[in-house]
Amino acid sequence: MRQHQGGTQKWCPNCEGIQVCTAVSPTQLGEESAQRWYRSDHDDIRWFRRGQVCQQCGHKWLSAEIEEEFVNELVELRDALNDIKMNAEAYVADSKKAASRLDKLTESLQVLRALKIYKKQR
Repeated sequence: MRQHQGGTQKWCPNCEGIQVCTAVSPTQLGEESAQRWYRSDHDDIRWFRRGQVCQQCGHKWLSAEIEEEFVNELVELRDALNDIKMNAEAYVADSKKAASRLDKLTESLQVLRALKIYKKQR
């Protein structure tokens, strides 16, 4: 026989583990009462939010149900952004090396010009 747990097993961000959590109205967390949300600037992004209370540690937070497709898109975009950042850092490092080498080349050319002028004056 199954015993009633008084909630649903969810990830508690405070406990950092799966715990029994109770769903509560967002108003009990001091938030607006509406549960259905969307972004006015991105009306295709919609979610359902609810308050959660961890029965283990008492931590309270808002959770959101979204389409799994959006989670996958978020992961893909984060990975792409991480690649861009890594490439940008590599480009910056390469450009610093190139700038240093260009400075050395400029110094060498100045020495050659000075020698050329010196030879002409003799």
